[in-house]
Amino acid sequence: MTATLESSPTPTRPGRTWVKVILGVLCALMAAMWIYYFVTYVRHGDDPGIYQLEDTSWSATAGPICQAAQDQRAQLEDTTEGYIENPTLEQMIQRADIVDEATDIVEQMLDDIVAIPVATDRDRELLAIFEENYRIILEDRRRYTASLRNGELVSYTETVVAGGPVTNVVADFTAGVKGNEVPECTPPGELGGDIRT
Repeated sequence: MTATLESSPTPTRPGRTWVKVILGVLCALMAAMWIYYFVTYVRHGDDPGIYQLEDTSWSATAGPICQAAQDQRAQLEDTTEGYIENPTLEQMIQRADIVDEATDIVEQMLDDIVAIPVATDRDRELLAIFEENYRIILEDRRRYTASLRNGELVSYTETVVAGGPVTNVVADFTAGVKGNEVPECTPPGELGGDIRT
């Protein structure tokens, strides 16, 4: 005779309805928050960028100043001799002089645009961050020319900030997707426009 084993019923655990209710409410609140964000800000384009100034008059004033500086820098360009693979010390010093002259123009431009008054403390803080990072670029350029004057043929490199070249931070402020719409104020790419060999 075969004995049959009857499975005993699984004991039921007391219901935790209150836990399910709390989790449901939390999920609903999070969903509502994201819906509100996308409908209110993203859909209507009102989401302020991380570096976007509230005072839009700053951009209107800064743009022409930066364009004038770009025009000045463009006058320094002279590529008639083309690329020199093994420049002499004299040629390297000449190159350094041109880059320093261009950097002087950019530095004066920066002095002028950060002096433009803005209306709020937040805008002043953002401009301070912008200026701090832009001055790092100026230091990088001066470091490059100092190397040339010492007879060291080096590539121009930028300080890394937030995981990338410092120019990225400044470009986010001047011309990023949610920036201040003054691409004229973006730092010169590499040393473009500063070339006279």
